[in-house]
Amino acid sequence: DHRDLHSFPTRRSSDLLGIVLLVVWLFLLLRYPRVMLPASGVIVALALLLAAFVGIRQWQNDQHLEQLHISIAYQPEGCEFGKPLRVEIHNRSGLVASNIQWQLHATLAGQQRNLLDTSVAEGRYRLDESLAAGDRWLHCFTVPPVRSGYRASELHYHAQDPSATFHD
Repeated sequence: DHRDLHSFPTRRSSDLLGIVLLVVWLFLLLRYPRVMLPASGVIVALALLLAAFVGIRQWQNDQHLEQLHISIAYQPEGCEFGKPLRVEIHNRSGLVASNIQWQLHATLAGQQRNLLDTSVAEGRYRLDESLAAGDRWLHCFTVPPVRSGYRASELHYHAQDPSATFHD
């Protein structure tokens, strides 16, 4: 479990609240079954509708996210001095994309281990402006520190865990 110390008490109290609500519901169901059975059916139906709505929205967002192409390359010749990391985002979806974020990863060819020194820089990037359907955004960044023994120019860069909000 990856909870930090600050989120643990909040998570624990929400777990406790869920347990208390379940115990109260079971007590009421056993004590007043004639009232609670129909009410339980309504609550379950509403919960299923809510879950279906959330699932459909997440599926739609994932479909649009697949249309957001983020390419990252080490290209000092195409960028200003000191910022050799060229990032281009192409919004191929039919909607406006905003709050675009991604995690930068650098790897050697054929490997998956992230070689960025995450103890120095987080490697999380964010586009603060909206990107209209069909538009491209281009920017050059400095390369975050890489692990000892590797050179930034020899690594392959890619975006991991991209996220965005899509709207008309």
